[in-house]
Parts: sequence; C-alpha cells; structure tokens
Amino acid sequence: MLLKIGELAKRIGLTIRALHHYEEIGLVQPSSRTASGYRLYNRDDVARLHRVQALRGLGLSLAETRDMLNGGGADLRQLIRQQMCAIDRQIADANDLRERLATLEEKLSSEKEPELDEWLNTLRLMTTQRQYFSAEEIAIFQKRAAQNNFRQEWPKLVTAVRSLMENSISATDIRAKNLARAWMDLCKTSMGDDPRFFVKLSNMHRTDFSAQAITGIDGELLDFILHALHEIRCDIFANYLDQDELQHYRKHGQKNMQEWLNTFAQTRQLMESKPAPGHPDIMKLMRHWQWLIADTWGTNPATHAKVQTAHEQHPEMLAGSGYTADMKQFVEQGMLALMVSDMSANLPDHAAR
Repeated sequence: MLLKIGELAKRIGLTIRALHHYEEIGLVQPSSRTASGYRLYNRDDVARLHRVQALRGLGLSLAETRDMLNGGGADLRQLIRQQMCAIDRQIADANDLRERLATLEEKLSSEKEPELDEWLNTLRLMTTQRQYFSAEEIAIFQKRAAQNNFRQEWPKLVTAVRSLMENSISATDIRAKNLARAWMDLCKTSMGDDPRFFVKLSNMHRTDFSAQAITGIDGELLDFILHALHEIRCDIFANYLDQDELQHYRKHGQKNMQEWLNTFAQTRQLMESKPAPGHPDIMKLMRHWQWLIADTWGTNPATHAKVQTAHEQHPEMLAGSGYTADMKQFVEQGMLALMVSDMSANLPDHAAR
C-alpha cells in the first residue's frame, strides 16, 4: 500500500512540513512519486519513520538519528545509557528542589520566616554549583553535609582561617596547621574519598566570584590552607629525610600540592572507566606520576623508599586527599605495566623476536 504525504502525515502524527524537511536532510525519502509528482511512501518508509520517532524520543537530534539509521552513528546501547544518565540527573535535580521546598515549607509552618538573604545566597550557590558539578554529585554532597555539622562548622572554619590571614599569621604557625587539619577532616566527612569533589570545589572557589562572595573562600585562602598542610608534611618528613632531601621537598612540594590533588582526581576518573591493563591512557597517567614524584622528591630511589615509609607510618598526611588503598594498588599495577612496556620497547630486535 502506498500513502500520499498528507495521509502519511495524518497517520503518523507529523506535519507535511516535517516530512519535507526529513526528505531534505536525507532522513526519510519517499519511495516513489505519482505521474503528477505527488510523493508516495511505502511500508518500509513508514517503518523508518517509526524508527525516527523512537530515536527522537530518546533525545537524539535529527542528524544523530539519520546517522544511526544509516549505520554511521554511535552504538545504540551507549546512547540509551547516556539518556538514562540524563534522566537520572533530572530526577536528582527534582529531588533536590523538592527537599529545598520542603525545608522552606517547614520553616514557614513553624512560623520561622526564612531570611531572604539566606535563601537568595542558597539559590545563587545552587546555580554556581551546577556549572561545576553534576546533579548526582550535588545530591551526594548535600546528603553527606546533612549527616554532619558541615553547614555549621564550615563558615566558622573559614572565618577562623581568614582571621589568621588578616592578622598576618604565617601558615607555619601551629594555629594555621591545626585549622588545616580541621579543614581536611571536614572535607573528608563531607566529600568522602573522592578527590574529584575537592578539585572541583577548589576550581569553583578559585575562579567564580559569586561562590567567593557567598562562602568567603577564594584562591588566596585555599593557598594558605595548602601551605599549612605542606608545613605539616615537612614536620613529618623531617624525621625521615636528610637535610638535602628535605630542602628539595620544601622547594618543590608546596608548588606541587594542587597538582597532586589534580592527579588523584584524574586517577580516580580513570579507575572508574576500568581500562584494560596497558591501556595508553594508563601509560600516559603513570608517566605523569613518575614526573611528579621526581619533581617533588628527586630521582633517588632511596629517597622514594623513605617517603613511602613516612606515608605508611603517618597515613594522616593523605587523609582527605582521596588517595586511598585501591588507588595505591591501581598505581602500583600501572607502574608495573609501564615498566614492562618500557623494557619490551628497549629490547634488541633479535631478543624481541
């Protein structure tokens, strides 16, 4: 059975203009025409249009739909997974909004009128966070924050750090070190062991003036905390490294602290993708680890052994950084794979054969 364009449009729920556009972009072509030039669509054409509507219902663009139907698009299972993730984000956003509305209703019901500034700042911060975090990450962070005194303790901690800075107290001072320890403890309870949270929050507060105005955290304050954490580590390493080794670490360790956090975050991201052993991405990341280790502590294996001992004896040095036991195992396996790869590449041709 052949259908003219008007009858097809009516049956399938599309406009004639839409069918014309589909034809123009090569999505669906009429199989034939009448002697007078009217478009005719057969059963296969109708089936293709149904597939078009189904794929469009998954959120694909017309170009993506065309590529998919012509065999040049992405894997359909991957697209479905992407759409499921998008739906999950929408659900998380809706749940987040509902929780905030419930809190507002509770305050109004108890005749505790919420402060306008409080709610305006909350809404501004929500908007800012969504530029850096997914809906799932925001939901996880809010859930953790609600389970401890994060919202009460964080502003107090920021105020205390800012007070030291305004009074020209050095990051080497014991008060600064104590606040840095409290900072990392609070980061761990609110962000868990995922270094990506810390890095994203750091980037947000270093670059976004709106977030800085609301929370009081900026790049200068973060650098003060990192400097204090570096001094804590220097105090510990002084018991393990000689003077030259410690001097090298003092010079290079502080400047690399943010890069270490970024590297932990990159490693966690790669771990979740579960690449095959020897994958190029793992090799590239392990080479970066090698460079960062050498730049931070030098190239002497004996020094590296001392550093490892210090970390084993003082795990608190890495608390809140996101460097966990499973990451340590992942890096060790990656370094082994890199070593084997480099050894194979350096074998003489006859040995390789």
